[in-house]
Amino acid sequence: MNRKLFTFLSITLFITSAFTFMEDGDDFIEKLVAKFEKFHHENPQEKVYLQLDKPYYLAGETIWFKGYLFDATYHRIDSVSRVLYVDLIDESKGKIIAQRTLKSDGSTFGDILIPDSLAEGSYQIRAYTNYMRNFSEEFFFRQEIKIWEGTSKNKLTETAGNKLQEVADLQFFPEGGNLVVGLQTRVGFKAVNIAGKGVEHEGFVLSSTQDTAAAFNSEHLGMGYFNFTPENLETYTAYVKQKDGTFKSFVLPTAYQQGYTMAIDNVSNKEKIKVFISNSTPIPADKAKDIVIIAQQRGQICFVAKGSEKLKSFGVSIPKDKIPDDGIIQITMFDSKGEPRCERLVFVQQDKQINLKVSTDKAVYKNREKVTLNLEATDKAGKPLKGDFSVAVTDAGQVIPDAFQGNLLTYLLLTSDIAEKKTGEYYASLKGNIEQPAYYFESNNENASRHLDILMLTQGWRRFVWKDIIDNKKPSFQHILETGLSVTGKALRPNGKPANNVSLTLMLKTQNENPQILMSSADSLGNYAFYGIDFNDSTQVFIQGMKDKGSKNLQVSIDPQPSAPKVQIIRTPFNPIEFDAKELSDFLKKAKDAIELEKKLKLNKVQMLDEVVVRAKKETTPDSRKIYGRASNTIKVDNILCAGATNVLQMLQGRVPGVQISPDGSGGYKVIIRGVGTINGSTDPLVVLDGMATSVDILTGINPCDVDEIDILKGADAAIFGSRASNGVISILTKRGGANYDYSKDPALGVALQKRFGYHVAREFYAPKYDVDKPENVRPDFRSTLHWAPNVQTDSTGKATLTYWNTDAKTSINIVVEGTAFSGGIGIAKNTYQVK
Repeated sequence: MNRKLFTFLSITLFITSAFTFMEDGDDFIEKLVAKFEKFHHENPQEKVYLQLDKPYYLAGETIWFKGYLFDATYHRIDSVSRVLYVDLIDESKGKIIAQRTLKSDGSTFGDILIPDSLAEGSYQIRAYTNYMRNFSEEFFFRQEIKIWEGTSKNKLTETAGNKLQEVADLQFFPEGGNLVVGLQTRVGFKAVNIAGKGVEHEGFVLSSTQDTAAAFNSEHLGMGYFNFTPENLETYTAYVKQKDGTFKSFVLPTAYQQGYTMAIDNVSNKEKIKVFISNSTPIPADKAKDIVIIAQQRGQICFVAKGSEKLKSFGVSIPKDKIPDDGIIQITMFDSKGEPRCERLVFVQQDKQINLKVSTDKAVYKNREKVTLNLEATDKAGKPLKGDFSVAVTDAGQVIPDAFQGNLLTYLLLTSDIAEKKTGEYYASLKGNIEQPAYYFESNNENASRHLDILMLTQGWRRFVWKDIIDNKKPSFQHILETGLSVTGKALRPNGKPANNVSLTLMLKTQNENPQILMSSADSLGNYAFYGIDFNDSTQVFIQGMKDKGSKNLQVSIDPQPSAPKVQIIRTPFNPIEFDAKELSDFLKKAKDAIELEKKLKLNKVQMLDEVVVRAKKETTPDSRKIYGRASNTIKVDNILCAGATNVLQMLQGRVPGVQISPDGSGGYKVIIRGVGTINGSTDPLVVLDGMATSVDILTGINPCDVDEIDILKGADAAIFGSRASNGVISILTKRGGANYDYSKDPALGVALQKRFGYHVAREFYAPKYDVDKPENVRPDFRSTLHWAPNVQTDSTGKATLTYWNTDAKTSINIVVEGTAFSGGIGIAKNTYQVK
């Protein structure tokens, strides 16, 4: 390419955050940038990342994970969503385990216990928020893991090994997106094997007349490029030499008769990105209009420049110090009609992330010796940073990670924002898959920057499409941004029409916690919703509806709990050549032994004792349904009392001073507890059945002999229920009830109940302490994960310290730390020590 032909623009516009312009007459640019700003303001996005304790597991082990939730623009853990979903997906059976977790300070942690009966195979960990479901599932975090049985059944045959070295598919990517007749273009390419992994190769390009147009060799993981000038009315075919000496052919993209090409130089100059535009058919000066180049990074426009259709070629330089952050830059050229004509991604690495260091108090340890681990986080000026980090410590003899496997840094800056350009069905599973992402971040690798630039030739921007912004096309928002769990439903009149002017009360109570009581109302269509609810495990949710005049003649329903997104089954052939047989066998044996020993340890905690007789007064176990403690009045129901009553309310008549019960004229009852205040003119007391607020009408459908006790609460005794108890409380405790009875089977007007699943409660990582003698300390300890600390926070000095004990293995130990500063910036750190 002859760069002397290019005339650099004399005016380059840098856009502020307000997108102001310094020239008049740039209406086209202003409109384009305004649409871009509006799109990103109305469609903010999130990113989720999980750190796992290791990359593969034995069935029966536990997957430990730490989840980080970032805003997709600035990469800070201050996104509004507070609920994170994590799924374990089988490639053939779909989702098998799902969890939901409360996000705290932008992060959360949890675990997945792998069933010991789970079949060996490749699985995926998928993580996302409900809000992310409004966009493509491409944006979900995914990580493939391998789960083994006790012994591996996978064998690599010589035939399979040969197939993995052959080129199954070869794709070509003209720089900027187009081949144009008569214009020289750099063409990137990527070859993959049957497993979708890059494979090295060499080949050549022939014209239809069998003339050689270009020759090429791959440089890294099947990728490379060659320069090529297509001729008019000519077609081209590439031939790749296979390992057996045969050739396989692939057709190159067809060249356009006229148009633009783009060339980028992001390697030769550390301070600037050079952009060159060529035009096959310049327009006469009196008819020529402006063309525009825009560069953006994660929704922030950082460069805008104008050119003219009259020029055959021109170029601009983008100062790298104007780029907001490390990461991918999307450079797009628009013609005078606002159509994107050329586009290219480049990666800018300015080392703007945090400094993170991890060290141990010694370099060499003994078995079962205590380890003190020190963590330090600072900015580039050396100032301490408060942050949130997770630490995984594994046995290097059992857990052998890929040297270039992905991490927090590579995911946020690279893989989460790009997708492979091919859309063919066969390789749909490879979209966004970057092999060995950490390779491109090696500071001591002189080829890393060049190979990263070649990688950018083969990738496309995945977060949005410019055409959608120009056409004002917006995502369909069907999933809310969750600040907590939610319960929705509908209230209908007896005739089936929506019930408006209806107030609804939600009550839920989990074990050992006070009940949550929330108020809402139905809209004109009868729909109601409760948002921002927090509860763990599972519980019964009770909803009661009431009209403005106090009538409960309603049909109230609760919507089913939302299900996880459908799983798109992705089958990528497993590449057994990546696993060393001896190392894998050692891992499987030790992992299986560790699981069995854990089971024995739990059994050993149940000790068989000789029979003894203990004489003491039996303590009464507090009834978890009586959260209020002492009642003002109590009626103990016996067989005589219940036998003479047709419903629960009849057992109250005349037995508690100040409690008046009378028919309401519509088949129900009116209950008044005298001597207590009223709110809004209502005299109805709060009725609670086995700890759950309910309607007085439901009491007429309960067998009186199923009731164990009736408590009346007045004044201060009812204070725990808040303002709703200003007219007193009637608490019914049943013999059959308790937390497990399903009262949704007991029909009542205006009432609905449903069992809901809440947040997963993370288990504590088991790690023995060998500083004192304990019975379990005599058992062998060869755990592959020595320590897992998902919630390590550095203090105002930027430091944190944690301790753990080594196992019985004489081996090398790997430490991996990932995380982020609260003020922004991400970091990873690694270290290794020996146990001898």
